Amino acid sequence: MNTIIKKIQNNVILTVLTTLFLGVTIFFTSKFLSDITIPFLKNYFELNNFYTKNTIFKFYILILSIITILFLNKGSLKNYGFNLSTNTSYFKMTFISIGISLGSLIVGGILFMGILSHIFPTENTNVFPKSESLIEQILTIWIWSSICEEVLVRGLMQGFMNHLKTIKVLGLSLSVIISGLFFGSMHLSLISAGMGIWFVCFIVFNATVIGFLTAFYREKSESLIPPILIHIIANIVGTIPLIIQMIIA
Repeated sequence: MNTIIKKIQNNVILTVLTTLFLGVTIFFTSKFLSDITIPFLKNYFELNNFYTKNTIFKFYILILSIITILFLNKGSLKNYGFNLSTNTSYFKMTFISIGISLGSLIVGGILFMGILSHIFPTENTNVFPKSESLIEQILTIWIWSSICEEVLVRGLMQGFMNHLKTIKVLGLSLSVIISGLFFGSMHLSLISAGMGIWFVCFIVFNATVIGFLTAFYREKSESLIPPILIHIIANIVGTIPLIIQMIIA
């Protein structure tokens, strides 16, 4: 098995294809497992909430990602981001993350929610399902989703193709670009939740921008800690309108 993995990683195209295969497989397998788990749990718990279902879905993503890393890496999490960060100024990183998150929201909002949604209107909802409480929002979206998604995309996927960081395109490594694009595309699944196409495009746009940023810091720090923190910051900034709506309501 180790010989096969080395042969794959010695070929750029095979590395990219294998990385995408791993990511897509874990994502849809997790969705399948959550879909068959939720009906069973409904016999004992109230699980009609979007955020509760999302928590179960992300749980499977986390577990399957860690199992896959251990399988690929001889039972070790080393070199897949599970270590303390190096060369990271968290103060500077925080301000950069806030600035880019706000900028992305403004540009994406104008383009998708302001221009395209009015030129080509849709009937679907343009907001996330209402959360029961701010605590639920913090635990399930800000923290839990950030951790689980980063372990998959920046841990497993970027870790598997980390050796491609020497290949640069427009100043960014190939591993950063693929990581960012995959992270953004993951959010296309929100369409199945009944959200409007332009609202989903708005989310995908922002997720892709943040995906590039988190992937950059993952590569720079060789750790999952900075990308997880950036992800949490971006989620906080992105849900400020929802928080204001909840407070007013």
